[in-house]
Amino acid sequence: MYPHRSSMSVAVLGGGVSGLAAAHYLKLVNPTSQVILLEASHRLGGWIKSTTFDDGITYEEGPRTLRVVGNAGANTLVLAESLGLTEKIIKVDYSHPSAKNRMIRVDGQLHKLPNSLKTALKKLPPFSKPLAISALSDFRAKKVHNTDESLYSFVNRRFGSEVAKYAIDPLARGVFAGNARELSVKSLAKRLHEVEQSHGSVLLGMFRDRKNSEKSDPELLKSELVQKARSEKWAVWSLKGGLETLVTTLAQKVEDSGVDILRNTPVTNIWQSGPKLIVGTDKKQIEVDRVISCLPSNHLSSALEHTHKNLFKLLKSIPYATVGVVTLEYPGQLLKEVAFGYLVPSSEPCKVLGVIFDTCTFPQGNRTIFTVMMGGYWFKEFFGENPSQESLLDLAQSEVRKMLKINELPVRFSVNILRDCIPQYVVGHSEAVYNARRLIKEQNIPLTLAGNSYDGVGVNDAIMSAKRAVLSQ
Repeated sequence: MYPHRSSMSVAVLGGGVSGLAAAHYLKLVNPTSQVILLEASHRLGGWIKSTTFDDGITYEEGPRTLRVVGNAGANTLVLAESLGLTEKIIKVDYSHPSAKNRMIRVDGQLHKLPNSLKTALKKLPPFSKPLAISALSDFRAKKVHNTDESLYSFVNRRFGSEVAKYAIDPLARGVFAGNARELSVKSLAKRLHEVEQSHGSVLLGMFRDRKNSEKSDPELLKSELVQKARSEKWAVWSLKGGLETLVTTLAQKVEDSGVDILRNTPVTNIWQSGPKLIVGTDKKQIEVDRVISCLPSNHLSSALEHTHKNLFKLLKSIPYATVGVVTLEYPGQLLKEVAFGYLVPSSEPCKVLGVIFDTCTFPQGNRTIFTVMMGGYWFKEFFGENPSQESLLDLAQSEVRKMLKINELPVRFSVNILRDCIPQYVVGHSEAVYNARRLIKEQNIPLTLAGNSYDGVGVNDAIMSAKRAVLSQ
């Protein structure tokens, strides 16, 4: 499956899931390669962080589920299978209430979003008409020739203001912690943008251009786990002990394969020396044939500021969002509505982005556990530079009390501020990434960009980005 490559020395920057995946694939492609992985902190995994308490309850601080769809979804399943994690998988199929039922908060009320053709044909609040009718607006909308535009603008043009306001806006907040009025349709919904530009209609374009949709990788389809997930119609999956189980298992595999992992080793600068690159840290300088950077673009840009100024500027232009994450745990089964959770449109006077009903998706005994997400694109505006954990906890409890009528105090909780955790793919993002990679190629810099700053913010995307970075060398 993996073509053999000539031996070389490679530095992988960043010990998040994309960095670990890059090191893993490097060793698969050529076991004799000298690979060193540099991580600035004391731990591996980046934003994937699971905490399991003495009583067996697990909290997820960052990502909590992985999707199955597409080649990226299949690739992560293949990775998990190769790591011997099949028996630890916890799966949720599309018939599960948490996969079917998703809600939004509008005017202080929770409303279920349509989840089937039958419900799409009904008028459900807060929509003033059935979503199927809104979809027909696409056939009347005029095509606008452009290279990119905001996700909100695109959907508003083609499907109407209500779809943009009550579906796309909260989705952007829940998935990207971002502002749909600034996020790029080309980067986040590339296929929809392309078919509109080619055919003038999204719906007609998707039908007429279906031959150009993503084709399943036949190598990935050979996996028994991928076949099982698709035949059983998995929607999402996780692992016993949380998603950090994937990280710890992958890290052990990488170390066992001979990769030298240096923790507490931040990269301070990078410069060229003939055909090689030198990676500077606060401890030593490391000369290698090639660098695969899985660092966030803002961290990589700092290391290039004095040696590659144009590349520094392109990478620095990618903004990031900070998210407050509060986990609340209560005894008993307290929810009246079984669902994945609810999201809050930006039109609502609320500092909360959404609330995830964790134990609806993955039950943990006789407990009810929520994750309350807040801030995102608006974090500094809502909370300032350094809000106290108490203020975020109070807000989370107030939200649950108001919307879910849970008045008791949690028996356990966790409060975390994830600073600059999600890159924002604003309008022009694809062009900036393209120009950065073109500049690297033109200047013959032995550097490859990978990770969620460039090719998709999800865990599946980050792992696939790392794989492609390795195979492109």
